[in-house]
Amino acid sequence: MVGDSSVGKTSLIRRFVIDVFDDKYIATIGAKVSKRDVEYKMPEKTVYLTIMLWDILGQKDYKKMRIQGLTGAHGVVLVADMTRPETIKSMEEFWLPEVTEICPAAPALLLGNKTDLAGETGSAVKQMNDLANKAEIPVIFCSAKTGTNVEQAFRTIGEVMLSSDLGDKKQVGDLTEASLAQAIDDVVSDFCEQYGDTQRAMEIVEREFNKARVNVNSPSKDSLLMAIEYLSDIERDVHGRDVSEVNKLRRWKMIDEARSG
Repeated sequence: MVGDSSVGKTSLIRRFVIDVFDDKYIATIGAKVSKRDVEYKMPEKTVYLTIMLWDILGQKDYKKMRIQGLTGAHGVVLVADMTRPETIKSMEEFWLPEVTEICPAAPALLLGNKTDLAGETGSAVKQMNDLANKAEIPVIFCSAKTGTNVEQAFRTIGEVMLSSDLGDKKQVGDLTEASLAQAIDDVVSDFCEQYGDTQRAMEIVEREFNKARVNVNSPSKDSLLMAIEYLSDIERDVHGRDVSEVNKLRRWKMIDEARSG
């Protein structure tokens, strides 16, 4: 989720994940990760999708943080505040071009938040609709405070991700032993850096890799994913759940990047 500061990204996620609203805005630092499991009844089967929501820093100066959060995204929600038309202009001139640059294959959704204050008619609504038509991106108007259309918005981006061919594109290129070895190197280095004590961290890596049955001479993707889960469990006790989830997702991306490389 991207957009200017104070457009309501954090409140929208909070409403979707635990169905509450906090009027006191808390500035997001870096990226906060939340998740919710959503059931989709498809014509041929039922799909249970885990939506991982990255609430990305709204300040435009922190490009490296945004790149880290956006890289590998399967979908992007761009949020504007309908009481502040300048945030819609910012969406068009800054956020949308950046999303297109960093993750061009990811489907997107435009959200116009705070309709409880701005209403669902007027110049801001026309501005959003014009942008949606120009960019050929769906738009939904919602309110984090009242909950109007919030569930629909997140379910919609999930449906768009499921129906897109992004998943097929992600499979281009096989994970070779060489690319997995690179991923292992990246994961181990990242864990050591985050843990802080390299000697102790390497002892943990050896133990957890053995538990996951990672063969460093002939690694498999499944064993490496299991090892990442085990390392995340260790970090949860040390750094807390939010940090461990962010680190785990970053390491999943390392595997995707190994494939694309």
